[in-house]
Amino acid sequence: MVANERGQLLLIGGVAVAIVVFSTILFAHSLAVTDGITTTGSADTIERTADHEASVERDLGRLAVETRGDDLDGFETRYEDALQNYTETHNQVAASSGGAYLNATLNESASLGNETNQMTESKFNRPGGTGSNFNWDIARSVNRVATFDLTVTRIPGMGREFIIKVEGASGDTWKMVVTEPGNKVVAITPPSGSTTTCSGYGDADIDLLSGTCDIDGTTVTFPSFTETLDAPYTVRIKKGNRARGTYRFAAIGDFPDTSYDPIDTEPYPVVPAVDVTYDTPSASYNRTVFVEVGDE
Repeated sequence: MVANERGQLLLIGGVAVAIVVFSTILFAHSLAVTDGITTTGSADTIERTADHEASVERDLGRLAVETRGDDLDGFETRYEDALQNYTETHNQVAASSGGAYLNATLNESASLGNETNQMTESKFNRPGGTGSNFNWDIARSVNRVATFDLTVTRIPGMGREFIIKVEGASGDTWKMVVTEPGNKVVAITPPSGSTTTCSGYGDADIDLLSGTCDIDGTTVTFPSFTETLDAPYTVRIKKGNRARGTYRFAAIGDFPDTSYDPIDTEPYPVVPAVDVTYDTPSASYNRTVFVEVGDE
């Protein structure tokens, strides 16, 4: 908590530098947009306004990275709180300097992304829909992934395979095969290069996005599909009835009706939308900003 507060204070420190002149910049920007003024002065003010907006958007992105971290649970609430703190501090500076007021709020309905999960141990069968029960697409046309965590607890039967397969834009494939010939063996094969394996007798905790496999406290790293394939991706489960465990997947893409009923997915802000309002006594305008979490 202390680290987050310190990070937020560092982010808002830069606001004070530009806030003194921002009031006149906004007014000139409003005139330029509504009246089409094309003088050198108006072009300069538009450029300065754009620079300030870009700075605010970078701050929104950094706040999102800090508040999301590795924990998806409660991200929306944490981010809303961070936006409120950022707004309040910005406006305290504005009140003392005569600058522009800012309001930034999370717009969940406009945010991009969805989530599906299986948080109770079960077979990796499709949640709903009308397709194959064992071989099914988690998502198609995936452009961005926020998380893909999977735990395999058991594979009954010697030599039986459970497979996660990801196909990239060019048709190349990345594959993870889990077997349990006594102990668990996880084998990851990228489209080029050698196969990486991790093994042990405990549960296999696999982060397919960061490229880690942990069994019995031993962690092995491997090339993730986002490192070795170009988006968009198609993410598939094959032979899901042969293994038991849990998973969580959040991404921007198509979650097909052949795999899901409406209750099987829910919105998740992989790319949060933030409604931003700039206010002065002379001018006011609104923007909806899509925050690129993790992009600098």
